[in-house]
Amino acid sequence: MKKALIVVAVLALLLWIVSWFRTPEAVATSAAKTWPAGLGSLESVEARYPPLEANAASKQLIALGDGLLRNEAVTEYVSHEIERDELRIDPPPPLPDVTSIRNLLLRERIVWERHHVDVGDETTSSLRGTNMTIARALLANALAKARANDATAWDDLHAVWKLSRSLDGQPLMVTQTAALAMARMINAVAWKMPLPVPAWFEEVQQHDRVQPLLESFQHQAAAYWEDGSRLFPTKFLADAVEKDRGIAEQVSKETRCETMLPMNDLGVDLSFVWRRAFRYRAEREATANALRIRSGGAVETKSQCSDGAWTFDGTTLRFSREIKTAPPDRPMPLTLRVKP
Repeated sequence: MKKALIVVAVLALLLWIVSWFRTPEAVATSAAKTWPAGLGSLESVEARYPPLEANAASKQLIALGDGLLRNEAVTEYVSHEIERDELRIDPPPPLPDVTSIRNLLLRERIVWERHHVDVGDETTSSLRGTNMTIARALLANALAKARANDATAWDDLHAVWKLSRSLDGQPLMVTQTAALAMARMINAVAWKMPLPVPAWFEEVQQHDRVQPLLESFQHQAAAYWEDGSRLFPTKFLADAVEKDRGIAEQVSKETRCETMLPMNDLGVDLSFVWRRAFRYRAEREATANALRIRSGGAVETKSQCSDGAWTFDGTTLRFSREIKTAPPDRPMPLTLRVKP
């Protein structure tokens, strides 16, 4: 009897401790607040992503992509050429035949399945890996063609762009970081492609990736809020939701291209993602200016980055500051030797 009373007392104490930490009203208040950039509250997130069925073209693309084995030589070749600050392109390693993949992407609209997943699963990770392998294979083929001054190199880049844009509207951060990586790779090699520049590339130059990342960031916060508010709505959860909303406010107002945003509390740290996304603004300007110079135009010295500007000395295009990112990122340089 004495042991039973002790057990009851311990359980009562635990329940009291749990009830003391539970603050459902504070969690509900933080979740109801409006996020910046037109995103609404956390409660509105799920309605933004109704289910979608994958179309036949996406299934065919995965089947073709699964036939491409991850090739470290191709990956290294693409990374090396992205990091190179000159127009010269090295000979490629043996490359896979991407004709069917390129033609499919240029011909068909790709629609991916979209269903309720909180922060990702094995299927999502596998799809990301396949898509990145496809993208690198196409980029390597574009570089090989550009080395031979073959204007169809742009078609391979266009196919990667179509693949990147097919991920629009997918809520998971792992998917949107893949779309950002593809866009950065396209832009990073585009300044080396044969002239003239095709009309479709203007879309790459104008499409900023910060807004889609903000949407996925909110989706991530909403997923953790939904689970936490149901199981253990604590003050820590309320504070974490509020902190992440504050980070989103900072992101939406940021005008610099070198950023040092704080770590978020909910989910995987995304501070490195914001650093890459804002640097990408300067990267797009680097490519645009390099292509202008090669086409006989003038440099646009003004930058949308409030912390920098562009100069050209007749040979080298240079941003006024270096913007470093953390490994394993291997970005294009912001100093380019555009002319011999």
